[in-house]
Amino acid sequence: MQEIDTRGLFCPLPLTLVSKKLKEIEVGDTLKVLADDKAFKKDVEIWCYETGNELLEFKEENGYFVAVIKRGSGFKGESIWDKVKFISLGVKLHFIKHLLDIIPNKKPKYLITFVSVAEGIRANRFLEEKNMHSRYVMLPVPKEIYPHCGLVFGFKKEEDARKIYEFLKENKFAVEDIHKVDKAKKYPKIT
Repeated sequence: MQEIDTRGLFCPLPLTLVSKKLKEIEVGDTLKVLADDKAFKKDVEIWCYETGNELLEFKEENGYFVAVIKRGSGFKGESIWDKVKFISLGVKLHFIKHLLDIIPNKKPKYLITFVSVAEGIRANRFLEEKNMHSRYVMLPVPKEIYPHCGLVFGFKKEEDARKIYEFLKENKFAVEDIHKVDKAKKYPKIT
């Protein structure tokens, strides 16, 4: 079992680090997380549900929390309505991606990743309220970054990607990284 220590960090950093670490391990493997953020229990329970991971154990010991998370294979939805909304979003994002593939000069060059689809959707709503949503396009996460379902914000300019990334972090959104789109499809991180 791998372990990550997030003690001393506060929302959204613990979940961001947990998400990154879980993406490095195999489906079915477990991750032990140490945390002392008071909001972590509620946050990790919701996050596990949203991402299709399983919270196997959660306890408090020696003044901090210990969570054991089993890596799942992505969100599947519990109700029919959850599944319909999730599939509809996937179809929409893939349609936009294929449309941009046809128009080469419109392809994004930078991608912002999130800890979950739900966090990306929440960030999009927030940016719409701030009239900042015209700077990016929502797309499915490339399988080279993460093999399961997810979404990213795509940008033409690095400057816009960095501004939105920092703005979201300042407003407590669980953004992960900025990736550069390269021809080799390696998507290196630039944050």
